Amino acid sequence: MNIKSLLLGSAAALFAVSGASAADAIIAAEPEPVEYVRVCDAFGAGYFYIPGTETCLKISGFVRFRVDFNSNSDSYSSTTRGRLNIQAKEDTELGLLHAYLRIQADGGPRAEDGNTAATSNDYGYDGNAVYDQAYLELGGLIAGYTENTFVSSKNGGASGFGSHTDGGLSYGYSQSNQIGYNFSGANWFAAISANDDGDAASYMPDFTGRVGGVFGGMTIYVAAGYDQSAENFGVKLGLNTDIGSAGNLIVQGYYADGPTRYGANNSLNGSPFTLFTPEWSILGSYQHTLSSTLKASIGGQYSADYYAASVNGQAPLGSASSGVDSWAVEGSLIWTPVANFEVRGEVKYTDFNQNVGDATTGMVWLQRSF
Repeated sequence: MNIKSLLLGSAAALFAVSGASAADAIIAAEPEPVEYVRVCDAFGAGYFYIPGTETCLKISGFVRFRVDFNSNSDSYSSTTRGRLNIQAKEDTELGLLHAYLRIQADGGPRAEDGNTAATSNDYGYDGNAVYDQAYLELGGLIAGYTENTFVSSKNGGASGFGSHTDGGLSYGYSQSNQIGYNFSGANWFAAISANDDGDAASYMPDFTGRVGGVFGGMTIYVAAGYDQSAENFGVKLGLNTDIGSAGNLIVQGYYADGPTRYGANNSLNGSPFTLFTPEWSILGSYQHTLSSTLKASIGGQYSADYYAASVNGQAPLGSASSGVDSWAVEGSLIWTPVANFEVRGEVKYTDFNQNVGDATTGMVWLQRSF
């Protein structure tokens, strides 16, 4: 056998084997197309479509380490908070359909109070995660657990909360289960809600509302709330306006006809008075942008004729005759050395007359947002 015959024979054998293999080959099915996550730019940055739906989802939150101090207790405390915000939005024939869920937990040292005393194996606590807010919206309808409309409304823009600090001075912050409606116009807004106050002895909820508008860049608004358990009401008139390109001013005035959750509520731990609502109060706060990474604010508040919930454990006074007044000043400094990282410091001094007492409180936090 010569070389030529050997090569021809090998080629024929290879052809036969390959032909048999081809006849026996298994044809793999085509992979189904995969729908990759798409950016949803209809509602701003951070939203993406849930695959297979027209619902846009956004996930945000922060991790915060905070240290507080109080001159009355001559001590400090530390807390670490983690928060996760989830939002789902889509347009419908009835308007925007929105769901909002805020989940958070706090962790910190155990109090050495005899019940949760720290031991060598137990120096802190792991906070249980809870939903801090959860509500839905369809068009103007809103239902769920969030701030009531005396504090803030979702369509009110710059008409919400108190001063420029995290503490906000005294402005009656509260949350509740509620159902309400938000009305919006070109340069005006209004909101009303019925709020569950937890009073099992009554079918009647609390009612809160807010109305305002934007005039030449100035937001002016009025908010009111009726506390059915106390059968008292509170009202707030406010203004929020920019001053130049770097400043912002907040002014708020309050009146309440008796103890109510809808007022400029305040208290001072360790005093014989359990202070709740002043008959009237005025609050002012100014924030200035010092640079691209630094902001500072200063604020103050005066409150007159507190309705004392109790005095030395006795029955409520029931009228604005306590003669107890208070004033408070505060300041803050906010530094953002890089995007999404904030270093904040705040300090507040509060003083009550009638020998009720005074206190200096403050805090510093480090916060990474996403």
